[in-house]
Amino acid sequence: MDYQLIANIFLAIAGFVSLAAMLKHDMISLQSNDYSNKEFMHWLQSSDESYSTKRIVPMAALVACASQWARQSWMVVALIAVAILVLAVAMFFKKTDKRLAITSKVVLSIAFILAIAAACGIALFLAKFSIEAGMLMLLFSAFSYVLTMAMNWIVRLFQKKK
Repeated sequence: MDYQLIANIFLAIAGFVSLAAMLKHDMISLQSNDYSNKEFMHWLQSSDESYSTKRIVPMAALVACASQWARQSWMVVALIAVAILVLAVAMFFKKTDKRLAITSKVVLSIAFILAIAAACGIALFLAKFSIEAGMLMLLFSAFSYVLTMAMNWIVRLFQKKK
């Protein structure tokens, strides 16, 4: 049994769950800023949200995954994946003042971003880059606000044409 492959799959799943948690957090913030990318970016900078713990931990995990230890020991990858999964679960269950209003824009945005992330991860796995798939999910998780703003811009393009 290839433990390294199992740990890499676990890392990709943990990164994907972390991305979903970050997208939920970012969409709540984007909604409270009236879906304005400019206001959302201002909020990111003024609240120090762009370098908060929930963004630093996936980036640190990404750097750790790039190390030789992670490439040689499945236990290192598994520990990183557990840490990321704990962060994601904590984010999902954290009490917040604002709730995510489920609208067609929110569902479309989150579904599309997660579909692209899943497709990229699966493509890397099929190309035999298993740890890189997990690293990509961590990168997406750390910079989820960029994906959120890009998707908001794309959704706006389609809404204006109607």
